[in-house]
Parts: sequence; C-alpha cells; structure tokens
Amino acid sequence: MSKSTAKISTQRQSTAKEPVIGVSARAYLSRAKGPTLANITVDLGGEYAIKGLRVVQGRDGPFVAMPQRKTSKGEYQDVVFPVTKEARERLVDTVLDAYEQALEQEAKQSEDQEQAEEPEQGGPAMTM
Repeated sequence: MSKSTAKISTQRQSTAKEPVIGVSARAYLSRAKGPTLANITVDLGGEYAIKGLRVVQGRDGPFVAMPQRKTSKGEYQDVVFPVTKEARERLVDTVLDAYEQALEQEAKQSEDQEQAEEPEQGGPAMTM
C-alpha cells in the first residue's frame, strides 16, 4: 500500500459581500537604545494573532517592519505580509495608531507621576 499526500489549495475571488477581517493591535514601547520604537502584537478578527511586528524609526519617520526570519544565506525574509494594498494600509494604519496611543498613554502616566511627586504648595500654616 502506497502512501500519498495531497496538497490542496483553494482560491476564491473575494466579493464585496465578504466581511473584512477586523484588525487590532497592541503596542509595547521599546526601552532599549536603537531604531526599534515599539514591538507590536496584531489580532486578526479575534481568531489569529501575529507577534513580532515592530515600529522602527526610519529616515522619513516611523514605519512598520514585519516579522522576519534569517535565511541560510544570511538574508532576512518577511514571514508575514499583507497580500493586498488595502490590507497593508489597514494593518499599517492600525499598528501606527496603536503606537501613537501607547505614546500618549506613557506621556499621561509620566505627567500624573510628576504631579503626584510635587510637594503641595500653600499647605497648612505651622503655629508655634
């Protein structure tokens, strides 16, 4: 008896009636020196998660770098990537929005902490 394997590939045309997968992201700001500004986890429709995306400081501003692996030739190759221009735009916009929110949240926390550490002015008068 011979074993055989079958590789099944299904391709279907997307239609306007198909729902678009919801994309959300969570940014973790980087504390290390270097070009990486944040590490990102992306949630696709509550069914899949992608880790390893990064917001990186480039010459023209921050950009989104996809998860990569190093090939046997020493080159880096993306292992996750959007297939369509629209999907890429939605992913990049979501990731950069999450990064901006993380920056705003950190700034607010720093401001709140500074206010908590300031001594009170005009406290109760001391009587002798």
